[in-house]
Amino acid sequence: MTKLKKDRYLLLLFLAAFWVVGLILGRFFDLDIARRVYLENNKGAVAWSVVGIYMFYGSFVFLLGVQFKQCFLAVKKTSSKVLVTLFFSYCALSTSTYSGATILSDSVLGFLYPGNSYTLVQCMITGAIMFLPLYPLGVLLNGKKCDKKAIRDLIVLLSVMTVCVFFSNIVKSLVMRPRYRITLLGYEGIDFLPVFNFLKNGRVLKAAYGLVTDDLASFFSGHAMNAMICLIILPAYRYVIPWFQRREKALIGLALLIAIPIDFSRMMLGDHYLSDVSFGSLVGLMFCLIYYRILLKVREPAANGTQR
Repeated sequence: MTKLKKDRYLLLLFLAAFWVVGLILGRFFDLDIARRVYLENNKGAVAWSVVGIYMFYGSFVFLLGVQFKQCFLAVKKTSSKVLVTLFFSYCALSTSTYSGATILSDSVLGFLYPGNSYTLVQCMITGAIMFLPLYPLGVLLNGKKCDKKAIRDLIVLLSVMTVCVFFSNIVKSLVMRPRYRITLLGYEGIDFLPVFNFLKNGRVLKAAYGLVTDDLASFFSGHAMNAMICLIILPAYRYVIPWFQRREKALIGLALLIAIPIDFSRMMLGDHYLSDVSFGSLVGLMFCLIYYRILLKVREPAANGTQR
């Protein structure tokens, strides 16, 4: 594979055009749309938000288990095996804890129980129950398979997933756009902001009203970004589940079908505007393209070496 398949490019281009239209519509009608779709604490929307988190972070932990077993079998020295075990165990534990914190955040389950604050220990316990078991599952399903191509591809995928999480958090902390449900609380100075506008005194207002950072993290939707990145995550299951090997298109289609209710659920809960969801989806597509391009770069030398 020395060049990206044409249908892959066309899919990314079509989805990008779709979300650009959404971004433009949101620029003019964000507030009107938010008023019409908002359903406070809707349990169905919360459930879909949880599904979105589990698809992304659950896959992250699962694929860490797969990658651990692949790397563990690839190295020969005992010292190297110990280092691989320690590294991937730490990654699985930290990712599970972060995933637990995301589930308990005010924008997912947290605002169903106002006034509750969640400690690091509670996040660790939640992550250990909901996400960490997927790590040994990945190890188990991988079995004794050790494929250099799988190791290389999973390194690229897990790296892209890590970068996109940091990117999302950095942008949210800088822009600090108030969520729609927060603007309804009547705090002075915290009103609706059109997309691409910054809350200049956001940190001061957050401290004054005792808000958490998550309350001012409307732009952009991490859920929407993660849902689009599942276009490259779900096909990666083929490395451990043979039945998926010839069903990549079906997995991509499944990711798209699940992404739609996830994105809409974020708007129903008042966590994001249409522009937030659209921009987040565009960011996710950008990371998908980066993933494909990196794969082409790392696979090309291997292909040339094989030809020789």
